[in-house]
Formats: sequence, structure tokens, C-alpha cells
Amino acid sequence: MFRRMPYKNSDRFPGQLVQLVEHAKLPQGRGHGPWFESATARYNNLTYQRIMKKGIPMVFFDRTLSSLPISKVKIDDYLKSFFLVEQMIRRGKRRIVHLAGPDYIQNSQERKRGYRDALEKFHLPYCPEYVIDAGVDFSGGEQAVEQLLKQHIAFDALFCFTEMSALGAKSNLQKHGVQIPDEVAIACISGTDLCVLVHPSITAVEQPVKQMAEEASRLIVQKVEYPELPDKTIILEAETIYREST
Repeated sequence: MFRRMPYKNSDRFPGQLVQLVEHAKLPQGRGHGPWFESATARYNNLTYQRIMKKGIPMVFFDRTLSSLPISKVKIDDYLKSFFLVEQMIRRGKRRIVHLAGPDYIQNSQERKRGYRDALEKFHLPYCPEYVIDAGVDFSGGEQAVEQLLKQHIAFDALFCFTEMSALGAKSNLQKHGVQIPDEVAIACISGTDLCVLVHPSITAVEQPVKQMAEEASRLIVQKVEYPELPDKTIILEAETIYREST
């Protein structure tokens, strides 16, 4: 029987994982997990290494870190980003701003690369001022739009790292009377039901959350039973759903 320590990582509470590990009086060896992690806070990087040294099996899902040898379950962030930005360009958008996630998250790097390559395909310039670190939350999206408007940067589309930054950006645009999608289109990765609970509804790449959980469970059980198995990365298909925001 496995001892399960449920944990949902968050940038808002980066010390929570440290406290969990500090108070976990676990012996070395197998049978102590499982751990399921969605990597978020840079602060937790050393703590992940301490978990590994304790012999606690762990799997990253959704957000991942390339710096740690841990099994991962994710989507093809590069391709999904490339095709999403490509579609926005085909619909006439030429000044697309990327609200990027934290650089230490592997998904953020891949989504940014997809954005950049889509621009290059259509011979559109890559402008550093069009890439804004908006984090992963609502306020990050709000602040990014405020920055764009204050600096009088002309843009006609937002490609957002995550749903929450897209919602924050959308809210601030509407406060300023910007029409979506006529003046500014919005699309994001990691969409959930929240994307259809707002108006206009948001175009998003939606991850197969249930399948991700099943694959992560399978990987963690394998790791507990056969610790010598090599780590692996499983790439799942995700669906892009086009809605009113584009």
C-alpha cells in the first residue's frame, strides 16, 4: 500500500512543498509515493532533488523541467503553439504579442519557440518587445496588457502561455474598451471550461487531463515496482478549439 501525499504546486505558495518534504519522515527506498507534480516554482527545484534522493518516485505532468531526470507526461507544446499562431496569422493578424510563461519551465521555452517559428514561416519579424513575461496567473495577464497600452505598443493578437494569463489579459482589454476579436484576438494553451464561461469565449489548446492523469499513474506505479526502469517522456495529443476570441 502506497502512502500518497497530495500536493498541487503553486507560484503563490512556493514554500509549501519544502515544508511537506521537511516534515515527511520517510525512510529511504521504494514504496513511499506516489508523487505527482506540475512543476511551477523555481524555488522548488532543489526540493525536487531532495525528494528524488529520498527515493520517492515522482512524475511531472503538464508543466515540466528539462533540468531534472524525471518522467514526464505532456503535450507537444511546440507544435500546438506553432499551429495556433499560424492560424492567427492566416486570419489576418500580423502584430502578435506572446504573453510568455517563466523561462525555467520547459513548456514555456517550447511554446515561445513555436511562436517564433510561426512568425518566421510568414516572414514576420520577431520583436523582443512583443514577448512579455506574464507568469502563469490572472494578474500577470492584466499587468502585461497594461504595460502594452502604457507603452503604446500596437498589437492585434495575444498568444498566451496559459489560460489564466489569457483571462487576465482579456479582462483588462475589455476595461479599456478594446473589441475582441475585431481589434485584438486572444488564444492560449492549457484551456479548461473557464474558456467557455466568459464572453467572448476563448480559443484554446485543451489538454487531455484525464489521460494525462492515467499515464502519470501508470508511470509512477511502474517506477515503484521497478525502480531501475529509465525515465521516459510521454507525449499526448491535444485538441485546439477555435472560439469567439479569434
